[in-house]
Amino acid sequence: MAPRFNVAIILYPEADMIDFSGPTEIYSIGPLDFSPPPFKTTTFSSYSPVTCNSLTYVPDGNLSELEACLSEFDVLVVPGAHVVSIDKLLSTGEGRHLTQIIKKFSELPPRKEAGRRFLQSVCTGSLILAASDVLRGRTVTTHHMFYDALPLYADKAVGSDAAEGAAGVKVVKKRWVHAGKTEGNVEIVTAGGVSSGIDASLFVVELLAGKEAADWASEIVEFERRGEDEAWGVKK
Repeated sequence: MAPRFNVAIILYPEADMIDFSGPTEIYSIGPLDFSPPPFKTTTFSSYSPVTCNSLTYVPDGNLSELEACLSEFDVLVVPGAHVVSIDKLLSTGEGRHLTQIIKKFSELPPRKEAGRRFLQSVCTGSLILAASDVLRGRTVTTHHMFYDALPLYADKAVGSDAAEGAAGVKVVKKRWVHAGKTEGNVEIVTAGGVSSGIDASLFVVELLAGKEAADWASEIVEFERRGEDEAWGVKK
């Protein structure tokens, strides 16, 4: 049986490796009988090869190719990086192209075959979502060191002269947050720092493919799932 859901994963220079490799691992896990996994992952970047910290990757396609077939993807994963690297990316034509693609994706209705569509950020990837102007009026999360920075990126996306708080973004201390649906019926999920992206991915797997698939993926990678309220620094 062919994969039921398609996942696009964004890569860019200096992106955090676990931010994208964690979700890639989760979405790549298939059943015990070695039948095809329910998800098919494809990586995209404006750069090829692209160096993320100490490793260099060759993406499957570029952003223009992603944009051309954007409606075929049910999940779009945007990883984070150090804020300096994100600012550098957003100042480039490639970065602006990425924000346009994210905005476009947020407006696409789900495929009939999938029934749901998700825009997922990991760690400071939420800053890129904010810069894409898709987080207005939403409650979200990000890496705990950048709670204060996230609303500023959202405000800037409203307009260069926008007042502080104009975007109405509220940041909460959570492992991940389901931030609701866009007008296009795309569901936004933002994860906390780094490893939180694995929990967020398991959450999306459960919503799309069922609890059994999510629990199986967790067992295969020997990852103890944390609840939404178990953010970094919150004692059980």
